[in-house]
Amino acid sequence: MKTLSNILLLLLALLIQTSWVSKIGILGLKPDVVLIVLAYIGISRGQIEGTLYGFASGFLLDVFDPDAMGINALSNSVVGFAVGYTRIGIVAEDLRVKALLLFMTVLLHDLVFFTFASLPNVSVVPIRLIQVGVGTALYTTALGICLSLLLSIRFNKGVYLDARRLHG
Repeated sequence: MKTLSNILLLLLALLIQTSWVSKIGILGLKPDVVLIVLAYIGISRGQIEGTLYGFASGFLLDVFDPDAMGINALSNSVVGFAVGYTRIGIVAEDLRVKALLLFMTVLLHDLVFFTFASLPNVSVVPIRLIQVGVGTALYTTALGICLSLLLSIRFNKGVYLDARRLHG
């Protein structure tokens, strides 16, 4: 049952990413909804399923961009594995941890993607990471945190914030 819901969630994210996200771009930067879902799957299901879902989602994204065939599949696989691998050592319920995890997820994806997309001229990778990667990571993180808060309000009947932990 959990596998089916993850597949449906990922398909919904792919649909949103390929059709709707371009309309909410800011200064040419667009959030990556697929990476938000992939981070969730990696944290909740582990590195093997994160890698498999990452490959599947990346392959489907590559179908829409044949010039970069295989690069999204590789990038999403690496991200799915990395997020799944870190699930043992982190507490993903903390909002700050979620934000950092999403930010690092997008940067890792963009690092892998830009490296392979710009071969053999990898000297442009740091420039692309600064120009596009950081902005995309910030936008994706903001959207992911907003979605996380909305889902928490909807399903957990509110958001629990401990003021002592925030100021102490």
